[in-house]
Amino acid sequence: MTRWLLVLMLMTTAFYAGGERLAMAASIVEVKSKHESRLLSLPGVISVGIGRDDDGRTVIVIGVRDEVTAKSKDLPEQLEGYPVQVDVIGPVQAQ
Repeated sequence: MTRWLLVLMLMTTAFYAGGERLAMAASIVEVKSKHESRLLSLPGVISVGIGRDDDGRTVIVIGVRDEVTAKSKDLPEQLEGYPVQVDVIGPVQAQ
């Protein structure tokens, strides 16, 4: 009986610890907001948003002016565990 009680206590502790870790993880909106100004300060970066990739996963989308910028080593592949997608959107002009 004591052994089962110990197993139950360990499982309960692990469950709550895991849930607490998940609650502490930043949302994709928070991560995007945290990195947005730095990303927008990079040459050729026009926009930072949230979208979906071809597989339907939620990603942070960085819009850039051209292919040269899209291949820049300054652009991350992921931010705090969230995947980043780089889209070439071309130059933006006011109308």
